[in-house]
Formats: sequence, structure tokens, C-alpha cells
Amino acid sequence: MSVIKVRDVAYPIIQVPELKVQEEFLQDFGMKTAFKDDNFLFMRGAGKEQYLHVSREGERKFIGTAFYANSLEDLNALSKEDKFSSVEEIEAPGGGFKVTGEDLDGIIIEVVCGIEERKPDKESLKNIPSNLGGVDRKDFQRINETKRVGKPRSSTIKKIGHIGHNVADVSKSFEWYNKYFGFIPSDIVAVTDDLYGAMFCRCDLGEEPTDHHTLLIGSNLTSAGISGLNHASYEVADVDDIFLGHEVLKEKGYRHEWGIGRHYLGSQVFDYWRSPFGHVHEHMCDTDVFDNKKEPGITNVAEAQGMQWGPDITGTFGNDEGV
Repeated sequence: MSVIKVRDVAYPIIQVPELKVQEEFLQDFGMKTAFKDDNFLFMRGAGKEQYLHVSREGERKFIGTAFYANSLEDLNALSKEDKFSSVEEIEAPGGGFKVTGEDLDGIIIEVVCGIEERKPDKESLKNIPSNLGGVDRKDFQRINETKRVGKPRSSTIKKIGHIGHNVADVSKSFEWYNKYFGFIPSDIVAVTDDLYGAMFCRCDLGEEPTDHHTLLIGSNLTSAGISGLNHASYEVADVDDIFLGHEVLKEKGYRHEWGIGRHYLGSQVFDYWRSPFGHVHEHMCDTDVFDNKKEPGITNVAEAQGMQWGPDITGTFGNDEGV
């Protein structure tokens, strides 16, 4: 029985030496500035969240990840556990409350609730139907309407999709995240019967479907034994946004990491880019969604790193120092 069950990922917390440079990258990536001062940068998407990416100024490093709790009562329950803080007010857009802890790898974990939602940018999230599937003309979704996606432009960020952590021991890390936050496995990447290379974990929302994974726990052996950020993933409006964003980031001269392709585990269409400070950020769309009745899959490393179509995985993917 877990202490609480989180409902989603909220934001990564990343420290960088130049907030202005970080802001420019994230704007080109598809975000908008929610708040900025000399010490902090909060970036939002087009959805209801006040912000979905937090940067602070300082020496380059990954600080941690925040998850959404369902209630203040959950935060109170978590605050009674060892190595978690008391409930604190959040001094950021939308207010709210948080409890702060630290996982087995020294990654800071914030659990938040009560952040006031903003009014979504409905016009930018408007979806133009696609004429896909079906064999009869009555199945067409777009009739007497052209499809114009607004090239050239940055991607439209709907929400944060998931976060990836590099950890020293995948099994022990999963036990910790399951105990405190109720994460359950969607896919397990087995190196041997007793050794896991990664676990793709989702929130337990009961019968309500949720993303294939909200948290990826991967072995830090691919990052020279250094625990920390694997990547931060953001869901965009559709496949057009994947390609539009790719062209903008390519034109701006950012470093491309991996893509465009469609994953095997999770099925997402993906495209990975490195920020000017080397942190990997993903555009993705069309993810699998599961409820809590779906049993976990067991797969091998080759399938986990593979794709249904697209280029082979790069040698630096998952390595936070691969800059």
C-alpha cells in the first residue's frame, strides 16, 4: 500500500548558468515565459498548467522533479514520512502547497497541489481533423475544409508528458517510487532475470486511463554511473507539431539528439533535442494510455531502445553529460 498516489508529473527543476539562454531555447522549443527574475525561470505550455518547466540560475545540474498530489491531505500524509519536509506554501505563479523529499539517488522530489489553473490557449490547441482510417467516404473527418498548420512555427506544447531519471538500482528505485507515490509498471526492461535495465512507470489512477509512463527509471550505467536526468518529455498537439518544431529547432542550430521516429514501448512519435546546456528535451505525441488493470510487459534492451520506424538510437542518448 503506497503512502499516496500521485496523479501526474508537474515539472522538472533544472539549474543552468544563464537563464536568458535557457529561456530562448525553451521558447523555440514551444513554451512561453510564465515568470522570470534574476534567480528563477518558469515556463508554461498552452494548457491549463501555470508552468511545466522550472529553471534556476547556478552551476549546471539537474535538481529534481515535481509530481501532482490529489489533495492537501495527501501532502499532510507524506509530510509525516521520514526524509520528507513539512507542508510549505509555493512562492510561484498560481500559489499552492508542496512537500519536498529526496529519492535514493539524491534527486529532489517535490509533490505539489493547489496550484491555481490558468485559462488554456484554446485557439492554439484547436485540432484540425485528419482524414485517417475508414474505407467509406462517410468516414471522412474533414470535409470542405483545408488543413493549414501554420509553417513555420515552434511546436504547440500541450502538457508535460513524462520525466526520465537515471538511477543506480532500477529495482530499488521503483520500490521507493511505488511505496511513496503509487507508481505501477507498464513495461519492464530485463537485462537478466534478476537485473532490470529500465522500468516505464505510470500513475495508478484506477479505472481512469493515463499515459503509458509518467516516470522512466533507467540504469545510470549508460551515463558513466551518474544519476540524474535522462530526459524531460513534452506532449505536443499532433504529428505536424513534431515536424514543425523539428524544422524550427534545426534552423536555430540546436543539437539534435534522436528522432524523428515512433517508439516501440509506449508507441509515441518522438523527437529529442539538447538544450544549450546539454539537457535532453523531447517532443512527443500519440502515446499509449493504460488503466490500472493493464499487466506490465517484459521486454529486452534491444526492444526498449528500438523503434517502429525512424533512426537508430544515438550513443549519447540518456547520458546527461553527453554534450
